[in-house]
Amino acid sequence: MKKISTSLMLLLVNLCFSQVGISKNPTVEIHNKAILQVDGKHERKNLGMMLPEVSTPENLPLYTPSTSDPEMTGMMMFEKTHSTFYSYDGAKWSNEPTASDFKMKQSRFLSTADEETSVVCVLLGCGRHVGIGFSAPVDGQQSYNNLNITREAAVVPGGGIYGNKSFDNAKFVVNEAGVYDIYLNIPSKTGGAVSLTSGPQYQLRAYLKQTDGSHNEVKLTTFFPDYYGILGIGGDTNTAAFTTTRIRLNPGDYIVSRIHSPLATVSVVVTLTAAANTNIAQYYPREIMFTKVSD
Repeated sequence: MKKISTSLMLLLVNLCFSQVGISKNPTVEIHNKAILQVDGKHERKNLGMMLPEVSTPENLPLYTPSTSDPEMTGMMMFEKTHSTFYSYDGAKWSNEPTASDFKMKQSRFLSTADEETSVVCVLLGCGRHVGIGFSAPVDGQQSYNNLNITREAAVVPGGGIYGNKSFDNAKFVVNEAGVYDIYLNIPSKTGGAVSLTSGPQYQLRAYLKQTDGSHNEVKLTTFFPDYYGILGIGGDTNTAAFTTTRIRLNPGDYIVSRIHSPLATVSVVVTLTAAANTNIAQYYPREIMFTKVSD
């Protein structure tokens, strides 16, 4: 750091190195990489800096231009009505964080076009459970993994007369401790022919690692898609279900989403399908998103 003295105590200019320091103190320290440095400390008080301001976004220069001004790139102004900062990118003003900043504390996993899975309950029997996979490649754009979450196959107990089965990319192992928001969205199809009791449903479950290496299973949420029918007759081929929850997780804990069905049901046929096809995968993919909200 370099100290510069001035008798004006307001504007300090070092012409040799083309550096400017602003302070109310007799000296100011300017970092050797800074062209401008503002010292906000004076007489045991902390002072701030006020940017040029406008009352509404419409008053920003070139807010609705017929042409852009690349030479204005980097300009910043403060908009008072919504108390927000705007920056100009050479073509337009924006008050949104960059996508990379927004994603830094998130991981998002998507399904592929061929990961459709269903549970069908017939007559009095049901009880089958299946894992829900998210196998689309992590491309850094639509899907990303900035929280270092490990995606693995999940072994899901089949339930009833069904045996355990492995489901690819249905298990998400946490490697960083923290409080997480988990959001899950599943495009779905439903169908039924006389159902008098609840049928298959989606569940999100956590498996919390214990000191002895075992895992304690916790049901986080149970959720359903919209179902259009009368007395269980009908269904919907274009619906969805979603849920969100918050939980503290530690390294080694993991999350599994699945279709869960009761051991006994009163119905002729009830079907729940986690839908997937080319159109869904492109425009409305099944997704699970982890957001770390605190350590």
